[in-house]
Amino acid sequence: MHSGKIKALFIVNEILEKKSGQNIARLVSEHLDLERFDPTVLYSEYPGHAGELANRYVGQYRLMVAGGGDGTVNQVACNLVHTETVLGILPLGSGKGLARSLKIPLNVRRALGIINSFQISRIDTGMADAHRFVNITGIGFAAEVAHDYATSIKRGFFPYASHTIKKLPGYSPVPAGIQIGDRIISGRYFDVSIANSSQWGYGARISPTSKPGDGILELCLFDHFPLLRAPGLLARLFTGTIHRSKYMEVIPVSSVRITGEGPFTGHIDGEPVEFPSPLEISIEPGSLQVVRPERV
Repeated sequence: MHSGKIKALFIVNEILEKKSGQNIARLVSEHLDLERFDPTVLYSEYPGHAGELANRYVGQYRLMVAGGGDGTVNQVACNLVHTETVLGILPLGSGKGLARSLKIPLNVRRALGIINSFQISRIDTGMADAHRFVNITGIGFAAEVAHDYATSIKRGFFPYASHTIKKLPGYSPVPAGIQIGDRIISGRYFDVSIANSSQWGYGARISPTSKPGDGILELCLFDHFPLLRAPGLLARLFTGTIHRSKYMEVIPVSSVRITGEGPFTGHIDGEPVEFPSPLEISIEPGSLQVVRPERV
């Protein structure tokens, strides 16, 4: 290796690479600037493996690129927080929520072009109980769908939409007490999302005004609504106007405490988890370096 080159480790989700029909190692060799970067490509072979690889090699590479969906990105990113290693993203998954929010091209060749530019900015990360998130965490409907979707053999937008539609008619809102400083709110909510960036994925923007590097989280309280309102609210999610609905309240927060009747069904960046009650959520501003096409 030439001493001036940037050591770059690509951690690629093997299953998602196969589903995409692309050879990432070949694309890296053809489209990465090899005058500037010295790349190594490794494959995650089982759940959690991407995080293990990131943890093992974090001190040895200046750049670590997550090739996969939001789950893979989360696993890699969690190991890079408060380090000198920079996160890059090659979007291969289904939702691609963080990649879309950061305006990273969904085409792998174009995403490699962004990596070639090596334009670095800092973004925030959050903690929900012991779990770190870089995109969105929450309880309620999105979490219930995430748990169902995790057991699905088929992946992608249409299977995800199918789980959403099936869950909707019999869904019961989540009772929660929410404390923000001295303010206490309580209610029964369709969904409670805490957003570092704007969307769950597929272009569904639950928090259209969220920016990952602004030093603040958005608490999105989605009230329960009549089923007849679902089509209109769904349209608002995809047109970036859900925050203007009378069923949604968006509150900027740096920390929040959520109390329920028992443990919560939750998600971290779209991956299913169980949260305790009370659930403590906080932000760590500027804690992650990332390669992105523009500073927003």
